[in-house]
Amino acid sequence: MPQPSAPLAVTPAHGSNVTEGAVADRRPDGRGESTWASVPSRDRVLVAAGLLVLVQLAFRAWALFPSWFYTDDYRFLHDATGAELDLDYLITPFDSQFMPLGRALVWLVADSGHVNWTLAAGSTLLMQALASVACVWMLTTLFGARWEALALLALYLFGAMTLPALMWWAAALNQIPLQAALFASVACWVRYLRGDGLRWLAFTLIVLALGLLAYVKTVLVFGVLAYLLLAYFAEGGPIRRTWSAVRRFWPAAVGAVALGAGYTAYYVTQVPSIFADADRPLAGSLAEHMLGTSLVTGLVGGPWQWDTSNPPVAQAAPPDWATHAAWVACAVVVSVILLRRERAGRALVLFCGYAALAYLLVLTSRAPVIGGDIGREYRYLTDTAAMVPLCLGLATLGMPGAPGSSAPRRRPLLLLAPGKGVVVSAVTLVCASALLSSRAYALVWHQDHPGADFTQRVIDSFGNRTSADLADQVVPPEVIPGYSSPYNLTSRLVPLLVDDPRFPTTSARLSVLRGDGSLRPAEVDAVAESRPGPDEDCGWEVAESATTVALDARTFDYAWWVEIDYLASTDTEMAARMGDTQRTLPLRQGLHTLWTRADGELSSLTFGDLSVEGARVCIDRVRVGLLDPDLELEP
Repeated sequence: MPQPSAPLAVTPAHGSNVTEGAVADRRPDGRGESTWASVPSRDRVLVAAGLLVLVQLAFRAWALFPSWFYTDDYRFLHDATGAELDLDYLITPFDSQFMPLGRALVWLVADSGHVNWTLAAGSTLLMQALASVACVWMLTTLFGARWEALALLALYLFGAMTLPALMWWAAALNQIPLQAALFASVACWVRYLRGDGLRWLAFTLIVLALGLLAYVKTVLVFGVLAYLLLAYFAEGGPIRRTWSAVRRFWPAAVGAVALGAGYTAYYVTQVPSIFADADRPLAGSLAEHMLGTSLVTGLVGGPWQWDTSNPPVAQAAPPDWATHAAWVACAVVVSVILLRRERAGRALVLFCGYAALAYLLVLTSRAPVIGGDIGREYRYLTDTAAMVPLCLGLATLGMPGAPGSSAPRRRPLLLLAPGKGVVVSAVTLVCASALLSSRAYALVWHQDHPGADFTQRVIDSFGNRTSADLADQVVPPEVIPGYSSPYNLTSRLVPLLVDDPRFPTTSARLSVLRGDGSLRPAEVDAVAESRPGPDEDCGWEVAESATTVALDARTFDYAWWVEIDYLASTDTEMAARMGDTQRTLPLRQGLHTLWTRADGELSSLTFGDLSVEGARVCIDRVRVGLLDPDLELEP
């Protein structure tokens, strides 16, 4: 039975000429004293990589913790609040996304208390730490612990393209686990292909399974792994490569097919599809925005400018001249690599192929609904950005044990080679530029976040209240957009923010939320009002018999609020028939106002059947309409 070849002897990577057994310097007294120079090169590289990861996490902590939840985050929290952490909850799709791992994390945050952003941001930062460490492991596994790998690591750690998916919690739940799964599965896979044992195949499949439980886009990683096998660990023509790869690594083929087919079958049958047809103009517009502008500028430290017309989400909006310069820079880098190294084009094919698949997924899912401008959203390029260190490493560094690894040309087609100083300066410039772009993006979430302002004002408005009667109304679209209905209702949002809000159909102390999130007493913006009552002193009197109150206009069929100003001789209850609604209204002794819901067409309202014998109620005015949260109160 064919098995993977025996472990390959891996020679130390270029630049790793300090052996693991380096001897520490000795002091005159004979006791050893460690110095940085005496530390093995591998350890020094790993320490430097760790420092870079810590710097990245510090910057991203600064970006994350002052931010707040946004739109879909509230939907997640609403679904998790009060839910049991069981299989039914975990496997329920969210917007055609099968994401049990993300749902489990949401449940933990929801179960910890009202809108616990500290826990949500902290867990997001922990996921980012795992993804960053996985990137370090991948680079050192494939190319060795060498100083050149730090440049590749820095491009991932400080790139601006991955920040938007970090800032939006709902996106981070998908995107960051995908990055971690990509890096970890590639590292495990290469260990397996080098002949380090079947356990590394098992680890690869486990990582892929975890990635699939976080984000369906993990299926693209299967293609990355297959490409690495065929392009770098097999030789010959396409047919010979495929046959020899399947024959040598048949356990991998069986495992990958079983996992991929099982997942696909479940997804197709159990998860609603979001795919739609796209026309040619849309395809061109999306390609221009997504690949021609956003991706290319992001690769070289952009986009430098953001479109903030829909805060806090900002879209890439680089100047035209910067986009052209980015194309030139990318073309120069690719040309130099191809002219000086053989077999480097394989990495370029991998990167372009992955970017093309990412583009096609957006083209056939989100773009037909939103339009080509969605290509300026870096959330759809996050995993493509994670491919940069892998593909650039495959193109510029040798991968020990891989027959198809790139290597310096014996006769370079370009004699002028950029020195280490030029490369270090270029990488430093790109990373610094990307940090400036990232800072500008994060500041939008810090300073121009309508949803954060609204929800925080709701929390402040309730203050020490133990409860409040609120009208169930639609929140401003910049807080939760209308297409998220019914999650854009206050009855869905406010319970996530404060304790025990009530949303009654009838209330004597009804409040509404203004557009800024502050509380104020309710008042009906009338479309119809009661005519003057027949009794000059009492208006419309309700006693032993039913009384019909005529309106000055007929409303159309809708869900209305009715505001009733009345004077009651004692506490009592009163039956009311209002359009299609029949309800018993509680009244208090004295002069008061009552609000109640009524559905249907209304031209008159009938009141009667007082619960207390001998009680007398005078109705002064009835107003029918909607509650306007920003209506000026009458004196």
